[in-house]
Amino acid sequence: MKNIKQIIFLLVSILFCSGAIAVKPDSTIYNENNTTIQVTPLHPQFTIQLKSNPTTGYMWFLREYSTKMITPLKHSVIAPEKKLIGASGYEQWTFKVNPEAFIVPQLLTIRMIYTRPWTSTDPGTQIIFRVMTEK
Repeated sequence: MKNIKQIIFLLVSILFCSGAIAVKPDSTIYNENNTTIQVTPLHPQFTIQLKSNPTTGYMWFLREYSTKMITPLKHSVIAPEKKLIGASGYEQWTFKVNPEAFIVPQLLTIRMIYTRPWTSTDPGTQIIFRVMTEK
């Protein structure tokens, strides 16, 4: 019996290390190159990561989203790896799609804008993410 457990453990270890068994993270990361987000009831959480440089006064702002279907969970700024003056880092926004969004397949929108909050003449950079729900 002990040998069977060892063999099973060895096989599972080999499959896991070879990538045949993949562990899906709780949150998938999307960026400006991947603006279509697919979510399911089993994995309703996702993260958007965008380049940012708060030292210039610019930041990403959540401009528009479906408040009934999507809940923002967290916002954080990730400093650049290299400690250079003016180097850009990232902002991460984590969201969760609410259970009501999975009753029927839906297409939801998240609009983000990169701007300085005190300027009214600079329209900033805008990016739109499309969130598709599946049953």
